Amino acid sequence: MLNLRPVYHSTDKGVRGHVFVCILALLLRRLMEKKAEKLFEEIFEELERLKVNVIDHRGEEIFQRNEISPCQDEIFDLLEVEKPPKILVSPS
Repeated sequence: MLNLRPVYHSTDKGVRGHVFVCILALLLRRLMEKKAEKLFEEIFEELERLKVNVIDHRGEEIFQRNEISPCQDEIFDLLEVEKPPKILVSPS
């Protein structure tokens, strides 16, 4: 079921865009469930544990994520999604 709350957009184009994004999100959710054979809530709960720390080193931002758990690793593999890199440096 698709639950849409009241949409406060000033144009028909804005409303259509909002509904389109909601439908895309629902489709993505269902595809993830089907591919991983898990409920979306389980997938989300596990992946939500991934965090990123922002480190300012000499004026340069460095983004470092925490370790990927075996369960998260399995989800990435099942979804055929590339794992996020351990460290990213912002472009200067």
